[in-house]
Amino acid sequence: MKNMNRESLVVLGVMLLAAPLLAQGKPLTVTGVRGLTFGAVLPGVPSVILRTDPANSGQFDIKGPKGGPVLLSFVLPLSMTGPGGALMPIVFGASDAGFSSTQSIGSQVGFDPKQPTTVTFPNNGSASVFVGATANPATNQRAGAYTGTITLTVTVLP
Repeated sequence: MKNMNRESLVVLGVMLLAAPLLAQGKPLTVTGVRGLTFGAVLPGVPSVILRTDPANSGQFDIKGPKGGPVLLSFVLPLSMTGPGGALMPIVFGASDAGFSSTQSIGSQVGFDPKQPTTVTFPNNGSASVFVGATANPATNQRAGAYTGTITLTVTVLP
């Protein structure tokens, strides 16, 4: 067996937690439940996390007004930052986000996280948004922990 001297990279995604807000006089809460996590990544080997991955996809839970339209929009990083300011590109594909009116990872409607998306909030006032992405480490990527921030904004529409 060949002795391969490959360093693995630890990559973590961090989500911003939002405080309760008032939307048209009604409470609106967006909570980062689980960060998008890539785990160990090898230099030069892209790592894909699907929005349907129950352990590694990011998850936001939303509590808000019942049965009305809301606008979902993300602020997405172009890269993650690691040791000594090293950067690792992160890419979000056209179906890397999903909305679930049942808060179930298995029951999502996919959407492009780079585009604002209007969804109908469920009658029980609770929903979830899931997010995946691809980390693209360079062949000479510096080893270490990398983080970035994904921000979800939820706007209640009239």
